[in-house]
Amino acid sequence: MDVRARTARLRGVTTLEDRLAALGDAARALAGALELDTTLDTIVRSAVEVTGARYAALGVLGEDDHIARFFHHGVDEDTVRRIGHYPTGKGLLGVLIRDPQTLRLDDLSSHPAASGFPPDHPAMGSFLGTSVTSHGRTFGNLYLTDKPGGFDAVDEELIEVLAAQAGAAIETATLSQRLRELAVADERERISRELHDGVIQWLFSIGMGLEAARTLLPEEASDIDERLGSAVDGLDGAIRELRAAIFRLRPQQAASLGLSAGVTELAREYEVNALIRPSLEVPPDIDAEVPIDVVADALQVVRESLSNAARHAQASSVHIRAVREGARLELAVRDDGVGFEADDRSRVGHGLANMRERADALGADLTIDSQPGAGTAVRLSIPIEQEASTP
Repeated sequence: MDVRARTARLRGVTTLEDRLAALGDAARALAGALELDTTLDTIVRSAVEVTGARYAALGVLGEDDHIARFFHHGVDEDTVRRIGHYPTGKGLLGVLIRDPQTLRLDDLSSHPAASGFPPDHPAMGSFLGTSVTSHGRTFGNLYLTDKPGGFDAVDEELIEVLAAQAGAAIETATLSQRLRELAVADERERISRELHDGVIQWLFSIGMGLEAARTLLPEEASDIDERLGSAVDGLDGAIRELRAAIFRLRPQQAASLGLSAGVTELAREYEVNALIRPSLEVPPDIDAEVPIDVVADALQVVRESLSNAARHAQASSVHIRAVREGARLELAVRDDGVGFEADDRSRVGHGLANMRERADALGADLTIDSQPGAGTAVRLSIPIEQEASTP
């Protein structure tokens, strides 16, 4: 018999044996419930059944320690709509939140914290309520009202058992959600790693091979050279898109590294792709000075700068600098490569647009200095007047 069917017989639950049997039925029902809302609704209905109360409700706290989710039994939906918003944790219910305990009252209006009922709310007299806790953390409260003849000590013990089940269910659901999020993050990391270490490196090797092949062509084979050049450009574009996809897969992970570790990781990536180890000028304590919410966009600008250097610069050295100067974070990526006309946007394509979008999102200043034969310097100046958050 399910909980709804058992609730129909609640008026017949009068003996201790009946109550314990109902509690056992509830435990079995809860054992098979995997979805949190179903579990909590089962607890509320079971509370009515095992005590014979007219009304029962369970409030689940949100992050602000006010009731964010509310499950009830005994009040019809038309009345619920007329009442309006469910309780948020003030008055008598707030007592159970602030001071975890069990309260048993013959008349709830007699308690000093009672704040009355809103219009259209049914009258309620006797009250039995307890905090929903697990491992010292309060998740909400479970309470019942209007039992004919009032609540007794056995009711108090039974509701504490149900509240413990509710606490365990909420804690389990919370942990399960975190595990699911971690599983998703792990899967995204696995995919991004396979793209980077497998597909991108393979495409990069093919591109390098095609570039080498172009040097072996006779001068008159211009059409073949053009085709090979187009193929290399296509591979570069594919690598760029894959890198962008990797960044979208793990933007929060990049931010969670912090600026110094993130720059170091990008330098390692550049070394693999361009066979040049960038030199770094990044103070080890800079993470404490840089707000965490700017890190992802700042790293993407560094990534785009290094990507452009790897594809076009033919550099023998690359230097990355990150330092706080007053109320600004100054980031710079310099190379000693072939350079280009800074006005020639075809040389940087979408990379420049991406960097400018990131700079705009940060409210930052972006400058790109380059001349043919004189290398390239990308500078990003980010305002960081706000208090920094240590990752």
